[in-house]
Amino acid sequence: MKTVITDLDGTLLIDGKLTEEAVHVLKDFQKKNRLVLATGRNNQHVQDICQQLEMAKYQTGALILLNGLSFYDYQDNEFLQFRLLTSKDVKKIIRIAYLLFFRITVVTKNERIQLNSLYDRIYYVLRYLIKHKPMISFPKQILPNEVEKIELGGSIYFDFFYKILKKLLSSSYEVVRVSQYWIEILPKETNKVNMVQYLVNKYDISLDDLYVFGDGENDVEMLKFAIKSYAPQNALDKAKISAKNTCLSCHDLGVIQIIKTLLKYD
Repeated sequence: MKTVITDLDGTLLIDGKLTEEAVHVLKDFQKKNRLVLATGRNNQHVQDICQQLEMAKYQTGALILLNGLSFYDYQDNEFLQFRLLTSKDVKKIIRIAYLLFFRITVVTKNERIQLNSLYDRIYYVLRYLIKHKPMISFPKQILPNEVEKIELGGSIYFDFFYKILKKLLSSSYEVVRVSQYWIEILPKETNKVNMVQYLVNKYDISLDDLYVFGDGENDVEMLKFAIKSYAPQNALDKAKISAKNTCLSCHDLGVIQIIKTLLKYD
């Protein structure tokens, strides 16, 4: 049995969706092999993909969610959930991210809460001063007690402010660049590779039968861990450096092309 562990956005999916060919190949793969989806998404936002792939039917795969913060095994229904961000964590992160002009999304189990950025406030003040248009009020938003992760994007001078953000927060949290203009912040020591290693030990998976795919900084450690790891051509440089191989971009179905070669050898 071969095991494929693949990231979703930017790796397996095209604009957040599976193609018909991908669905067909991955269903065929699951008949005799193990498919593991390793993603920054939470359980709610991965269920449509799992249903398309009929993972519950095949009962061989697993889900590594929230970059390793939670785990679900279809084979024995094991579910693991690790420490979430507290309200104190969230307030600290938001305060720093706000001053660095990031657009902030707070992700909980059941909702995504989008906060206004400092850039938005400056824009409306300037609009009022220059064009005399009415000011827009920003109501105070109540934040939940437990948060799965915080997503950041859209800051001006993104690279510059990202470096400052990492310097200020990386000692206490995982600050990961998922794509060119997208950052995720999670509890310290949250990493996909922890759950990859757990799965390898649980089922005594040979590294010769393990294939790992990823495109972002949140995939770096699992790409390093695997002997047969692949970064698509559209991946961030850190992912390409960490992977042992490259494959075609997500838009050219690079992951699917590799899996099709595996099926030929079955």
